[in-house]
Amino acid sequence: MIWLFSIIMISYALVILWLSKEALTYPETNAITDSNLLPFTIIINYRNEENNLPTLLESIRNQEYDYNLLQWVFINDSSTDRGIQILNSFKSTHTKLDILLLDRIPKSASAKKDGITQAIKQAINKHIITTDADCILPSKWISSYNAKYQQHKNAHFIAAPVQIQQEHNLLSSLQHQEMIALQLITIGSFAYDKPFMCNGANMSFTKKAFNDVSGYSGNSHISSGDDIFLLEKLASKDITKCHYLKSQNATVNTHSKNNLIDIIAQRARWAQKGSETKSALNKLVSLQVLVMSISFIASPILWYFSQITSKTFLALVLTKVFTDFITLSIGDQIFKNVKWKLAIINFTIYPFIVILIAIKSLTKPKWQGRKVNSLENPQE
Repeated sequence: MIWLFSIIMISYALVILWLSKEALTYPETNAITDSNLLPFTIIINYRNEENNLPTLLESIRNQEYDYNLLQWVFINDSSTDRGIQILNSFKSTHTKLDILLLDRIPKSASAKKDGITQAIKQAINKHIITTDADCILPSKWISSYNAKYQQHKNAHFIAAPVQIQQEHNLLSSLQHQEMIALQLITIGSFAYDKPFMCNGANMSFTKKAFNDVSGYSGNSHISSGDDIFLLEKLASKDITKCHYLKSQNATVNTHSKNNLIDIIAQRARWAQKGSETKSALNKLVSLQVLVMSISFIASPILWYFSQITSKTFLALVLTKVFTDFITLSIGDQIFKNVKWKLAIINFTIYPFIVILIAIKSLTKPKWQGRKVNSLENPQE
């Protein structure tokens, strides 16, 4: 038992700290003013986002880029709110923006994959960027992508940071700190030339590369994974053309979920793609987090019944404290604004949430009123 705990603790700490260190040393990219601006097509899927669209549209209007080089494609996934009216109004009052409004044609279990595939057929530019309707885009967002493509002219995939807005409550802080850890792992994997994670709310690729790997063919039965499945295909094709855009100017902000049920359902939906990924590192990190969470919860019970010693119990807790502290410290240097008082509480409750997510993922969780991975009832 002691050896098992030791292996879990050491492997968990080494992998997480190693990836976090690589994230800290990964070079940053600054937005540049360049006469050689690339044209982009930006794809945004939405479903019942009337509360978030005004903020997104305002951030689109504030982009510091030549409007004539941008095409904005919105794909409506059977919204029942006023989203389409908001977009039509914005389009009519901002005639300088090239905005294309489409309705999703369901063809798979994933609305987002359907939407991206459908939009690419209408894309007039070879460089594609995707984001989500609940995001806020920094003013130099597209300029930052342009700078990265100028730096790596043969790039066919670029991942970029996503940050969850942190409000003054525990759930928001928990999601914010979770996302920081995920972003560090993402950057670290790119730095190590083993990218296995990214976020569809902020990524870019070329139209040619998407078509060369047949888009989402082969994984359209999974409702999530529009990001990592495409990354896996393109990294397999040529990993040297996959890059990470590390920049505050490229970091999009998204809203946190308001209740624990939604948090667990969303993460359980994300977890559904785990069995389909080909990345051993992805599975290793996920397994380590799960096993460490189980060990953390079980350790006081095992100690109470004298199944592990006090030293082993203390070592496990201190290993998790040390690893979480270093990870958040590195994340705070990159993304800022870690609320340390709440981090102490998150340290205790997050392992329980991981277990609940794992249990929920064994079922067919619902998201936005639909069952995931259902071909009969397509799901975003």
